[in-house]
Amino acid sequence: MNKKRILVISSKPPFPVQNGAAIRTMQMLRMLSVFYDIDLIYTYTGQDSRAGLDKLCKNIYAFRTSVLGMVSRGILGLFISKPLQCSYFYSSKVNGYVKNNMHKYHLAFCNNIRTAQYVIDIPCYKIIDYVDAISMNYWGAIKNANLFWKYINKIEYKRLACYEKRVLMAFDKHIIISSVDKNFIKSGAAENSKEIFVIGNSVPFDEELITQNEESNLVFVGSMCYAPNIVAVKTFVKSIFPLVLNRIPNAKFYIVGSRPVKSICDLASENIIVTGFVDDPKDYLRKATVVVVPMYSGAGVQNKILEAMSIGCCVVTTKIGSEGLECISDGQELFIRSEYNEMADTIVDLIDDKQQRERVGKAAKKYINNFLTFNIIFDYVRNKHFKSSTQRLPKPGSAVHFSY
Repeated sequence: MNKKRILVISSKPPFPVQNGAAIRTMQMLRMLSVFYDIDLIYTYTGQDSRAGLDKLCKNIYAFRTSVLGMVSRGILGLFISKPLQCSYFYSSKVNGYVKNNMHKYHLAFCNNIRTAQYVIDIPCYKIIDYVDAISMNYWGAIKNANLFWKYINKIEYKRLACYEKRVLMAFDKHIIISSVDKNFIKSGAAENSKEIFVIGNSVPFDEELITQNEESNLVFVGSMCYAPNIVAVKTFVKSIFPLVLNRIPNAKFYIVGSRPVKSICDLASENIIVTGFVDDPKDYLRKATVVVVPMYSGAGVQNKILEAMSIGCCVVTTKIGSEGLECISDGQELFIRSEYNEMADTIVDLIDDKQQRERVGKAAKKYINNFLTFNIIFDYVRNKHFKSSTQRLPKPGSAVHFSY
């Protein structure tokens, strides 16, 4: 039986895979390509790289846009009611293609809340992957922002909260990365609002298990222009790392991630190394004594934690950092310490206890193998969400093969 044709709408290029958004989009493309012929559409700045997409997509429609144009649309978005980031990522070319061609497809799959605007008013079958509750991200960012950004974040939070609930009513199917994000969006929604189904992120798995070293290297990995990561690192350097240095003066803190903003670059010192972009962050994870993920804002599942756990790193994070990790146990697969003194004490204890790090690292790797490999998540999605391939497929605009 021939596969049916669907349109996947992405706000950014999903390849190369350099951040959590790309990880999520590529995972969904891999799953959907088993059942459908995919046409993919997105906008990009700079150079367009699609080498990893040809085997997953039949057709790729990529429209170039300028950073200046995106910023201008974001500023103008202050004067309309939709979320600022929807204005920022809007493309008239994408909108024109969708309006003129949506009738050719059996469904539209939007890879985040920003792309929902293209089909929200079109009478077609549509699926949204919220990924995470972006409104929750902005809610958490309000308290850490200066006066100007506090004002902007409040506006964006209110708009996103309303828009997410509008999408909840307008779209046919909804998926998200964790139950925490699901509950945030569903809170205050109408009692008859549609269900949101949780599909986690997978992690590449191999047999590698790092060798616990005798050094005192603390490592944080993440995009360093992303506000929650900036807050995390600055909080760690100001309130936690000095407590570690008081007891272990030779400890090093590696801040590993692309596009570090000036306030992060200014943190560099003899004990703090800001690497900027690196080809393979795992090179630093492999030499980490402890991986620290001190998140105090943000939403969704922290891919940086999953990647560290997948090779047996010993991770210390906060309650916010651990949100969305189902069946995780504090002190077993990782350590959850939100208080500054408790986090510092745990880090020092782990630096001094190689056997404890090895135990937790092995348990972390087992957790990934049991719950978060691609095959495990795909089997769950296939068995729960896709009808048998022997069933008759629907006509465009009618009942859909992708079923919950």
